[in-house]
Amino acid sequence: MGSNLNVRLVFLIFIVVLFAAGTGFMSYSQSNGVPLQEAYANGNIIITQNTSAGTVPHQVTISNNGRDPIKVQIGDVLISNSSQDLVIAENKTVSKNSTETVNAYGLDPSTLSVVGAKLKPNGTSSNAIQQVIYGSNIKDTNNATNAQVQIWILTAGVNFNIYSGEPVSLVSAQNINYTKLRQIVTDAKAALAAEFNVKVDNIKSINQSQTSNSGDLINGIMNWFKSTTGI
Repeated sequence: MGSNLNVRLVFLIFIVVLFAAGTGFMSYSQSNGVPLQEAYANGNIIITQNTSAGTVPHQVTISNNGRDPIKVQIGDVLISNSSQDLVIAENKTVSKNSTETVNAYGLDPSTLSVVGAKLKPNGTSSNAIQQVIYGSNIKDTNNATNAQVQIWILTAGVNFNIYSGEPVSLVSAQNINYTKLRQIVTDAKAALAAEFNVKVDNIKSINQSQTSNSGDLINGIMNWFKSTTGI
């Protein structure tokens, strides 16, 4: 009993220290490079859709032609006139005169992603979407697919059309059937309702409110940390 208590105490201290370090890192990162939208407005970057419709997560290439590094952050929104809008799914720095590949989730299930399409930054996503991203694992297809469907539900509603656009391509790309996709959607709805403590019919209001409490965000960051490090 005593040893278990000590282990829990050590783990709690570790969490507190990790959160403090993470807060310091995020504060540091805010001054470590030019924000994506500012760099785009200055004409220093080109953002290109890299992956075809149905890919989870999607990938974009960001070419930095400027003299300063660019900070790309979870929640940065990318829009296009000819391809699906995206939300950045990882934090990354793009050094000057270099190109990086960055993972992103789709925002609009009804619109297909087009390889080679150009995108531009357009603000940031809601806290709810960012929380889903932090709680996901972009390296695990099943986990990332569930997160992708959760984001579609937040942006397009609980009854979004799974028989058009990106969902159709996802079924083909992952070689699954619609029974499987419907189950993924059902599980995603349940996960969102549980995480944000709402009824399924009220899920859309989560994204509209653009809010999440600090405890939920910390839990999301911790889940992201564990999924990316394997701890």
